Amino acid sequence: MNIEHLKTFREIARLGSFSKVARELGISQPAVSFQVQRLEQELGIRLIDRNQKTITLTKAGKRLLNFAEAVEEERDKLGQDLEQMREDISGDLLIGASTIPGEYLLPKMLAVFKQRHPAVKIQMDISDSVTVINRVRDNTYELGFCGIAPEGKDLASFKIAGDEIAAIVATEHPFASRDEVSAEELEGEALIFREATSGTQRSLEGLLGRGGVDIKKWTPQLVLGSTQSVINAVAAGAGIGFVSSLAIKGSGVKPVRIRDLRLARDFYCVYRQERVVSRLLDTFIDFMQTYEKGN
Repeated sequence: MNIEHLKTFREIARLGSFSKVARELGISQPAVSFQVQRLEQELGIRLIDRNQKTITLTKAGKRLLNFAEAVEEERDKLGQDLEQMREDISGDLLIGASTIPGEYLLPKMLAVFKQRHPAVKIQMDISDSVTVINRVRDNTYELGFCGIAPEGKDLASFKIAGDEIAAIVATEHPFASRDEVSAEELEGEALIFREATSGTQRSLEGLLGRGGVDIKKWTPQLVLGSTQSVINAVAAGAGIGFVSSLAIKGSGVKPVRIRDLRLARDFYCVYRQERVVSRLLDTFIDFMQTYEKGN
């Protein structure tokens, strides 16, 4: 069966006119009619009801239309697959990430990407969210992953995952036996914060503020530079900390819910739109945008 004849048939169904199809495809109207006749001869059945004033597909014609659309879809996929085979994705990719996406989300994602594109070399630096955004902005990193969305129009971003910030206590702490505590009860406790440039800390302050909690009443006893240092300090009995729920598993600390507050936040992929000029970067961004749906 001639694929070009199927294409012509699809256009007839879409446009409803032999003359319009002829203009669309740049062929003569008799050529359009000839292609339909050849399909009908090959299949041995009428495809178009010629007794109607407007073009109407017969039952067989509707069935052929479904087939023709499926063929076109497979033809497009074949072209994409062959293009991938003709030219493997390769090159170097330097990315930055804040602690949580860098340590808990991206390793698995990057492993899957490397399985699909083994010729790509990826280097990932881990720092705080503000530094990641600044280094994407000044072109040090081609992409960044962090817990705060960038401000301004010079950077583009999209969500890659959701998260929840949890209050954590040592297993010996009085709060460890409770399911939840009030925000007011935390005011007199020894609290452990991340540094001001941390995405976790910024998200925590914003979420508490939107929940009606004045964080200025909370005086931290310690300000630490990484999620693991907060967990270790809490486990040692230094106070109550706030970390990503992704980091708690197997850590030896107990999460405690704050009454009437859900500290949910998102992680983002950040990049400069005008830098997406390479096939590698475009492929990587597309992979990140579709990863969650395919896994």
